[in-house]
Amino acid sequence: MIDIERVYDLYLQTEEAIYKKKHNADKKMFRASSAGYCYKKQWYLLQGTEGTPLDPKSRRLLRLGTIVHKDLETAVKLHNSNQQPQNKIKITAEHKVKIDELNLVGTADLVVYDRENDRAKVYDYKTAHSFKWKMMFGRNKSGNPKRPSRNYELQVGTYGLGIAKEFELDEQDIELSLIYYKKDDSLMREVSVKNIWMHNASDYWMDLNETLDEVDDVSDMPRESTNCPVESWECRYCQFETICK
Repeated sequence: MIDIERVYDLYLQTEEAIYKKKHNADKKMFRASSAGYCYKKQWYLLQGTEGTPLDPKSRRLLRLGTIVHKDLETAVKLHNSNQQPQNKIKITAEHKVKIDELNLVGTADLVVYDRENDRAKVYDYKTAHSFKWKMMFGRNKSGNPKRPSRNYELQVGTYGLGIAKEFELDEQDIELSLIYYKKDDSLMREVSVKNIWMHNASDYWMDLNETLDEVDDVSDMPRESTNCPVESWECRYCQFETICK
């Protein structure tokens, strides 16, 4: 007999270790994917603090997102291989972004650069469960409009900042977009993100850098101090909850 759940979890732990090793070179820099996080959590991450390990279910949930991302990356690369060499549209999957002045690195899921018109569109992929999908696209009883996902908008806005710098583009020459993939039935939906999120992202990272420059010890950031946490619900899902005071 075989405990397939245990076997799969051991495999995911191995993949997790490989990912951490791969990103060790950037461990003293912020990750764009952490945009919007609690400032104290950012400090822990920057210090390489070991938090509470993921449980097997959480690892599997994260893996689903990884698989979708890899498939979309492969699809884009296949699409690129079928394009004519003189094509004026440059399409890059897993586009590396680095902003030294913000001590920041990251990887944009997809960047489409129009060489002829000097414009770019930046995409980020997000998997969503049914409740999240309903809040984004369904009709709720209160009739409230679609709720933005602040961290997602900050993340794609961060990539927009990096692309603007790399290609020397003005803000108005960049489009931002989130591609949602519903885990339950594989529906996909694109959502445009306003360029104001590039400004919001810049403000977030600048303030974070300035704040942490003044921090010598985690005790300098007691819980409930400014942006610790940013959102009240964060602590319930934070890997540093057990050591945070």
